[in-house]
Amino acid sequence: MSRVAVIGAGWSGLACALELTRRGQEVVVYEAAPQPGGRARAVRVALGDREFMLDNGQHLLIGAYAQTLRLAAEAGVDAAAAFLRLPFEMRYPDGVCLRAPALPAPLHMAVALATARGLDWSARRSALAFALRWRRRRWQAPADAPADTLFADAPPPLVRRMWRPLCLAALNVELADASAQVLLNVLRDSLAGGSGAADLLLPRGDLTRSFAGPAASRLAQRGAQIRLRSPVQRLARSADGWQVSCRDRADAAAAVVLALPPDRAADLLASAARPELDAAVTALRSVRSAPIATVYLRYPDPVRLPRPLLALLDDPAAGRFGQWVFDRGQLDAEHAGVLSVVVSAAAAALQQGAQTLASRVAAQLRVDLGLPEPVASAVIAEKRATIVPAPGLQRPPSRLPLPGLYLAGDAAESDYPSTLEGSVRAGVAAAVAAAGDLAAR
Repeated sequence: MSRVAVIGAGWSGLACALELTRRGQEVVVYEAAPQPGGRARAVRVALGDREFMLDNGQHLLIGAYAQTLRLAAEAGVDAAAAFLRLPFEMRYPDGVCLRAPALPAPLHMAVALATARGLDWSARRSALAFALRWRRRRWQAPADAPADTLFADAPPPLVRRMWRPLCLAALNVELADASAQVLLNVLRDSLAGGSGAADLLLPRGDLTRSFAGPAASRLAQRGAQIRLRSPVQRLARSADGWQVSCRDRADAAAAVVLALPPDRAADLLASAARPELDAAVTALRSVRSAPIATVYLRYPDPVRLPRPLLALLDDPAAGRFGQWVFDRGQLDAEHAGVLSVVVSAAAAALQQGAQTLASRVAAQLRVDLGLPEPVASAVIAEKRATIVPAPGLQRPPSRLPLPGLYLAGDAAESDYPSTLEGSVRAGVAAAVAAAGDLAAR
């Protein structure tokens, strides 16, 4: 048995460690923060005279997240208890609605478009023709390009109500900044996927309880170590593997997996001072990041939305920044009266300042939903929440040029954006590569 050092205890690092221990490897996980979970973990949020355990960013999963659901089950999570599962639906406060029934693809989307409210027949035909055309092409673009080129001939209301919101939700960038192929990959697995692939999975509680906590407990049961508050400062090649140096100790490892954001992964690779890694460092330093903001608003109980999740029609130029609103009280009774509003591609919104952003989102909900003034608000901003999946983006593969060194997380090459599923897939891919190489030795 060989020791593998996994650096980073976000969802990618935890997924990597779970897969490695399942394959019989000895694992040590290093995490700089005092708790695991990375960008999907619980934090204590003060809203007026009460504190709530909420996520450091409101997340939404879908039925196509097969690896995430597999590993959550392996960690002992009951998905039915942890998530509220709903058919795919985009419902706006003004009555525009697209809802897919529980039917096989592409029949479910055909029925959804046939019964859509608020979209004329030209928009519905355009959406169905798009899905059928790319299904015939196996969802493969002849050459990568900005995602807005996919919808150059689509009716503007359809782009505004469906394609742009889906791109923002999945890729966290505007259509003009996104890779067409990455967006097609997401649409292939969700809207055009198998039964239930497009279902929406809304976390009932916080994501520490839904994955990070159970994953850490399962790893401990398997003998893995998770060293919190242990930022790794340097990597060095040794005669039989790698040396992992923290502030107060240096450990030997047969293999190292960097489950880190691109900039942090680049710093650690550069610390190894090996010319074989120069190209990877350069590639990682060129990856740009994009922010996401979550606005938490607390209202006098019993404020309720008509549905647990509603789409919002944003207009940043008019100060309307909210794109999705979640009724936390319908997901967890302890959160009654708390709404969470997601703002993807949030750079312009965050320039407003937290207090102004919360006020403008509250005003948007007052106009759209007739809500009263909130009694309290809080804004949580993840300034480097995701990478920018630009057309033609090149990231290093999970297996790096030096033996025993691997990438996971947003740093690694992937056909998926920086979703939770993308992170988990990258962690599993790195684990499979590392375990296979160690077995071959």
